[in-house]
Amino acid sequence: VEKAKFLYSAGFSLTVSPESMLTVAKHAAETGKYYMINLAAPFICQFFKDPLLKLFPYVDFIFGNESEARTFAQVQGWETEDTKVIAVKMAALPKASGTHK
Repeated sequence: VEKAKFLYSAGFSLTVSPESMLTVAKHAAETGKYYMINLAAPFICQFFKDPLLKLFPYVDFIFGNESEARTFAQVQGWETEDTKVIAVKMAALPKASGTHK
């Protein structure tokens, strides 16, 4: 973790250790590293919504397929299934450390 410039987590890790994911995500933000997460499955967006949202301020790249994106949007109450709109809304979520240049 200390030597890495890019840190990646699968959303499935939220099912067992959201605290460790948050620790790594915060480390990335504090040290100018990139933190990436994969939504992993629609149920992660549904049943692990709160820990997922705690991570988002520290996330630089989000990976997900159409069903994961649509589920995330539905859970957030965004009333759209257009994945382009969802991607823009996800990118506009607040960042703890600003953005990378």
